[in-house]
Amino acid sequence: MKFCYACGSLTPGDPQYCQKCGCTYDVKLCARHHANLRGAEVCAKCGSKDLSKPQPRIPAGLQLLALVARLALALLLFYATLALLVALLRAEQVRQFFVAAGILLAVLWGLWTKLPDWFQEAIREFVVRRRERDDD
Repeated sequence: MKFCYACGSLTPGDPQYCQKCGCTYDVKLCARHHANLRGAEVCAKCGSKDLSKPQPRIPAGLQLLALVARLALALLLFYATLALLVALLRAEQVRQFFVAAGILLAVLWGLWTKLPDWFQEAIREFVVRRRERDDD
């Protein structure tokens, strides 16, 4: 599944084009579907000047921020889960507290799995706002 940063839609599978807006993912394709670099003006294989429009680039800083946030949250949740398991093995009087903490951890784990979607939406909004500022 790929996310298009031009229109904000998800396309299932491993497509070459966005099904909604037609932008290509990270390459320019000619009419014969030859893959070319994003900066290419003509196709390197057939010489065609009719190349597709690739989706906007995502700033490297935002990609790094998403990766660091996911890793930090995963490590925090991993250690909190280990601490909860160790505490459950040692204390029998406070099981209700640990059950509530376990439910909270389950909710946090669920949120962690959705974190990339949040960043995709934030990046899409950033790109759209930036494009609107450049057009003005």
